[in-house]
Amino acid sequence: MSAQTNNRIVLVFPGPYRMQMGGALLHLPLAVLSLAAWLRRDETYNNKIRIIDMHIHTLEKTDFEGAGIVGISAMTGQQVHYGLQAASIARQVNPDAVIVWGGVHPTLLPEQTIMHELVDLVVIGEGEETFKEVVDAVFEGKELANIPGTCVKDPEGNVVIGPRRAFINMNTLPLPAYDLVDIKDYRGIEHQFDYQSSRGCPFRCGFCYNTVFCGRKWRAKIAEKVVEELKYLYDRYNVKNFAVNDDEFFIDIKRTEAIFNGITDKSLKCGITASCRLDIVQKFSASSLSVLKKAGMMQIFFGAESGSDEILKQIQKDITSEDIITGALKVAESGIRPILSFMSGFPGETFEQFEKTLDIIQKLEVTHPLITVNGIFPFNAYPGTELYLKSKEMGLKTPEKLDEWGLWNFQYKPDNPWLDKKMKKWMQICFYIVRFRYYLARYEDRHKNDFSVYILKLLVLPLSISAKIRWSKRWFGCAWEWRLFAFLARKNFGYL
Repeated sequence: MSAQTNNRIVLVFPGPYRMQMGGALLHLPLAVLSLAAWLRRDETYNNKIRIIDMHIHTLEKTDFEGAGIVGISAMTGQQVHYGLQAASIARQVNPDAVIVWGGVHPTLLPEQTIMHELVDLVVIGEGEETFKEVVDAVFEGKELANIPGTCVKDPEGNVVIGPRRAFINMNTLPLPAYDLVDIKDYRGIEHQFDYQSSRGCPFRCGFCYNTVFCGRKWRAKIAEKVVEELKYLYDRYNVKNFAVNDDEFFIDIKRTEAIFNGITDKSLKCGITASCRLDIVQKFSASSLSVLKKAGMMQIFFGAESGSDEILKQIQKDITSEDIITGALKVAESGIRPILSFMSGFPGETFEQFEKTLDIIQKLEVTHPLITVNGIFPFNAYPGTELYLKSKEMGLKTPEKLDEWGLWNFQYKPDNPWLDKKMKKWMQICFYIVRFRYYLARYEDRHKNDFSVYILKLLVLPLSISAKIRWSKRWFGCAWEWRLFAFLARKNFGYL
């Protein structure tokens, strides 16, 4: 191919524009910020990279003027839809620009993705090293076929997939290029400042894209590097709370303790949230949890998934309902808030099994006041996972083109073909109630003893009473007040 004369690189993080109310509702676009940081290790690309986060920026044709390469990172669902919008505008402005897609969805379905006219190359897996090699090739006029970690079409339209690329050494990663976005655009982000210390997960959950994307490999930065980076960000952006978005932060207990001891030694007066497994946390000693608490650990997120041991076994979660109770209680007794998420509507899940999830949530609520549930999310089938294949066997119709994946329902409306009418209704209303309780607890955590907490609780008292009665009596019919709550939440925030 001939060398690209336009020398700008535009990296797009797709999604709908969102209002921001009540604190930070948006996350920083770490995927594209990390790509930019890796590119900038080569001074050739300094001052040539632009980040566009569609959640805070409405696209204009001028955004793509002079762009030789447009990179789009997309999860399955609406990010694909908005990514195609960006690619369409980029193509109109500069027909010769090379449009590169990466992220979860293109990695899971590279051959299908590359067939779209608005896709010139797919990056498979982690993007930093591969995208840099692609950028070099584009600007030097080299062929793109057979670059490790890529998928392209040859001149005859045949799909060419390059050799598999090894995972990156996390300790070679620079900090994401936070300076390429205006932090002030992310209202309240100092209260949930996004940071990543590791990638991947070694476990085998049948619903998780990570089993395909990362091949059950976990890789982490050393503790010293993590502490150094957190200290820099704490000072640079006046961070109040770090939201560590690792898939599984606590895999290595010694590393975890070293990080939190380092945070204490550096006198970082901030809160921290991260994700863990309910079986792993039970291996922590009381002293280990004390170290976490002292360093600022406020919340630990857990994927509990189901109150049914049969379902937990079927989805290969490798925990039990007893693990859910004992793990959550252990964390709560240390003074850290455990936040548990559940799912419902798995392939083959019965109504009785779903009720066991309601039962365990009710039990958790009276086990300890700190224990919080943030949702009973409807099961969505991710391409390439074991439960995706099982879902197709049970009648799930899946898209055959990239455009169709952009309209795929990865939201909160249960509509899988094996669900009956009653199950769908119960799942929906239960989800609304749990989300309401979670947001109330989150607001209380953030504002502590502020007078606004008491005002808010007074204003939503009718909903609080409704939630308690409906849950204890299992009255989920009609539920007009919860449908109104969901409508207003989506109207104001864009999601629930």
